[in-house]
Amino acid sequence: RYKNMLDCGKVTDTIYKRSVRKVIERKVSGAVSQGDAIRDISHFKSKSGNPIAAATAVLSGDNLASAGAVHLAVNRLATVGSRPSLVNIQIIVPEDLSEKSIKELVGAAAESCEKLQIASVQADVTAAAGLKEPMITVMASGESGSLFESEKACADQDIIMAGYTGGYGAAKLTFANEAELENHFNSVFLSPILEADYTGDAISTVKAVEAAAAAGVRTMYACGEGGVYSAVWELAENAGLGARIQLKKVPLKQETVEICDYFNISPYQLLSVGAVLLTATHGQKVLAELAAAGIPAVIIGHLTDDNDRVVLNEEEVRFLEPFRYESLNQAKSES
Repeated sequence: RYKNMLDCGKVTDTIYKRSVRKVIERKVSGAVSQGDAIRDISHFKSKSGNPIAAATAVLSGDNLASAGAVHLAVNRLATVGSRPSLVNIQIIVPEDLSEKSIKELVGAAAESCEKLQIASVQADVTAAAGLKEPMITVMASGESGSLFESEKACADQDIIMAGYTGGYGAAKLTFANEAELENHFNSVFLSPILEADYTGDAISTVKAVEAAAAAGVRTMYACGEGGVYSAVWELAENAGLGARIQLKKVPLKQETVEICDYFNISPYQLLSVGAVLLTATHGQKVLAELAAAGIPAVIIGHLTDDNDRVVLNEEEVRFLEPFRYESLNQAKSES
């Protein structure tokens, strides 16, 4: 049977806005910045008055999830212009998980922090009855503007995608079902996934963000749950704009396509730690500077001055929606 790789995860955008954000705004004065609050990212001031940004990520699973949560939180923080100075890691594990497994979980997170050159790391582990697999929560924080000063996106800007959609989700599926997939695919075909460095460059977008910032980009959005579809919708929503993207322009690795076909899920709504969206008035110039830095990127569409967020695939038009589900949840159990 196929394993359901994400039994739990972030709630839909509708539930979040209606039953989380609105409740916090109503109960806690000034808890959420009016009009520009981005899910998973917050801004506040330290006791000394310095502006601080913080980003969170929650993933479930094994060592891959532990490393992935660190990178997703740091990726999110980088896209709003902040370099992380502190990472806080909270891991909840099943009550019967071995100490060796706990050590490996923490080790994967710590190795990711080391490669990201994060000097200050706090971590704790709690055991809970009835939990099927570890839950890893990471908060990364740093001084606002330490990478660049973020700006709001504008209509007619190009939407650039650096990295590839669905790669991290495909890796989760591959590691969880390795024996089955090796019977179906050639081992050489799977090797790019099995041998990638998931504590480092395979899922980090910090270099891409730094290169984009050097090229003048000031609006970015880290892909995560819900894949590129959710990321494009959120990018446009945060700017109060519409978006048009060309499906055939969205960068995909062939192994991701094949694995998603095998599990009958969409790669475009698949967990995409390691990909980032950028907006720029002169997209081709940004692409050239990213290429010079060794960052794979492509223009996938543009922002518009209406509220329609659509994917164009030849004559077919699909309207994007707020985050509703993660493709990993759609992998159905089969005999």
